[in-house]
Amino acid sequence: MDIFGESWNDHETHVASNWDAIVSPDDTVLIAGDHSWAIKFDDAKPDLDYIAARPGKKILIRGNHDYWWRRESTNRMQAQLPESITLLQGKAVVVENIGITGTRGWRIELEEDKQAGDSKVMNRELGYLERGLQAIPDSVEKKIVMLHYPPFDLDLKPNAFADLLQEYGVDILIYGHIHTGQYLVGDVNGIEYKLVSVDHTDFKPVLIA
Repeated sequence: MDIFGESWNDHETHVASNWDAIVSPDDTVLIAGDHSWAIKFDDAKPDLDYIAARPGKKILIRGNHDYWWRRESTNRMQAQLPESITLLQGKAVVVENIGITGTRGWRIELEEDKQAGDSKVMNRELGYLERGLQAIPDSVEKKIVMLHYPPFDLDLKPNAFADLLQEYGVDILIYGHIHTGQYLVGDVNGIEYKLVSVDHTDFKPVLIA
């Protein structure tokens, strides 16, 4: 990641030292995508081993750079990972009476993105999110959604993902992807938005709940 500037120099050491100092083995860590530059699962194993070596239970969603994580192979890959890592794809988990679901998401970023394939990806990701939201029991104290792409477009206008968050009464939204430019955090229409890209958090874990 240091190709993106000096602030990223030795970032993996900073992330590991901060994580190891803050997170206990009983904590759950939510990671909102972009775990590895690898194209194939086998090549991503060193990065996944790095995550597995950190304390806590880890819940991961796909990012736009996670080409190694092929949706249709999620169950096969999950079987090859340690129990401390959960790949979240079209389902939900409950941790300490908090329901958690998520997916990569999608948004229109450039005029040339407005193609037929774009709509197909958007609808597929919306389907994953709704399936996960439907799997969260009504009895939970809070609902947390993780998206990699934020649920708003470049002009900060909410998109169809934001509509689903409202419809299902989500309490907290966690997202990444944004490194420069405008973003939304704090209370957005009754939902707490948290941007957790590591360069935004000074390479430290953020307390969610």
